Amino acid sequence: MYKIEIKTKKMFKNSNAASILEEVKGLSITGVKRVDYSPLYFIDANLTFDEVKKIASELLADQITQEWIITKEKTDTKENVEKKSQGQSFIEVYYKKGVMDAPAESVVKAVKDLGIAKEIKVKTGHRYCFWGDISNEVLEMIAKKILSNNIIQGYKIN
Repeated sequence: MYKIEIKTKKMFKNSNAASILEEVKGLSITGVKRVDYSPLYFIDANLTFDEVKKIASELLADQITQEWIITKEKTDTKENVEKKSQGQSFIEVYYKKGVMDAPAESVVKAVKDLGIAKEIKVKTGHRYCFWGDISNEVLEMIAKKILSNNIIQGYKIN
């Protein structure tokens, strides 16, 4: 399985991140200094790295304002824990199992239009990085009140 993270290039404003930071401030939460946002795509298929790179660069990322990072996901979640710098916390939000992931379905169709005829499964998500002195309780509140819809989405904090 490949994980593709789409990041806004440093010279451009990440409007999604700015919006989240304003919502956090609106809840009178202190300690959050900065927020970053990236869409995530998990691709489960027997693809070459070049095919995944083509998907990331030609389909998922805007070549002017975004860059992409591809990682090969390990199945052992204990080894797959994100390494973070001091003062960073991550919240990842995904659709729950059984909930239709419309963006993922669109990616599956678009990959075929790129000329990649292999069978693939795609799952999408959102990754939020928070900088500052933030407790797990505050991260839980942000995840529940701002970032996710508990009926159709789940989240993980690390």
